[in-house]
Amino acid sequence: MYADDATRLARLERQVAFLYRHFGLDPALADAFPGAAGMPPEFTEALRAQNLIAAIKIYRQVTGAGLAEARDEVERIARSV
Repeated sequence: MYADDATRLARLERQVAFLYRHFGLDPALADAFPGAAGMPPEFTEALRAQNLIAAIKIYRQVTGAGLAEARDEVERIARSV
């Protein structure tokens, strides 16, 4: 990365941080998975690590869904990012 690119990237990061503060947003929500509301943090961690088996297991425990339904839903959530 060239010095100009690094300077520009740093400026953009400061601007984004300012917007988060200005609007009172939590920066961690930028990495949130749509459709994962109500799931425990371990679910999101498993999705971030691309560990779909663990995510499916957590989804089934929380929702009581069957294996096929849970797999389909977790894959849909994982693709939504």
